Amino acid sequence: MLNSKKAFTFAEVLATLLIIGVIASMTIPSLQEDANRRTYAAGCKKAFSTFSNALSLSEQMNGPSRKWSMIDNNTAKDFDEYWRPYLNVIKTCSNTTGCFGSGEYFQYNKSKYSSLSAKGYGTPQFAFQLADGMNVAYDVYPNYTGSSIYGVKNLEAPVIYFFVDVNGDKGPNTLGLDIFIFLRSKDGLKPAGADQPLSNIKCGRGKDGTECAAMVIKFGDLNYDKHIQEEKTASSGNSGNSGSSSKN
Repeated sequence: MLNSKKAFTFAEVLATLLIIGVIASMTIPSLQEDANRRTYAAGCKKAFSTFSNALSLSEQMNGPSRKWSMIDNNTAKDFDEYWRPYLNVIKTCSNTTGCFGSGEYFQYNKSKYSSLSAKGYGTPQFAFQLADGMNVAYDVYPNYTGSSIYGVKNLEAPVIYFFVDVNGDKGPNTLGLDIFIFLRSKDGLKPAGADQPLSNIKCGRGKDGTECAAMVIKFGDLNYDKHIQEEKTASSGNSGNSGSSSKN
């Protein structure tokens, strides 16, 4: 008896390839987005480590940062004295473009973020690039007298800001995705949002993303809404347990 095998028709092969293509078109963008978010989170953690280490080394050489003599008009000069020797800087830009992307930036909620420009942040505008591909907008507030900025408390003059775009000139140029903020405080360098409870933090769905850095440092990812919901659930459970205990 002859052993007969049924071959696939051209139409069946074409239909199979079409199904595979549809599935791929649906899954590959999601996988790419997940990979990008992991890269952004790793970049945020690396940036925090890089600038924390630079601050520590600079203070060993120049004394406590609270005593650094810094004024707005000398931003570029002060950067060269207090920071550049402890960072792998390949380019600086003072009131010029060329170090901080194209000039179009966004909040986490997808609205425009006008505080940043292609020249940097604040006045004067100063930015620099690191050898690892990060773009950084740098600013100093030498006469600050308040107590909290971007969810960081215990501040003192001079307040020093770093807006770090962890993947350089590439998009999405968005706070909480590839741009994170760090500030110098009395307690050293802090990620934005470090002293803000998750219930009030400006990060996650519908928020501007200015205070996301602390969540990335704490949790190691960009799953902001998940962590905020987990804290709400835990707080609710603790409140219930406390109520039950008080009745017994």
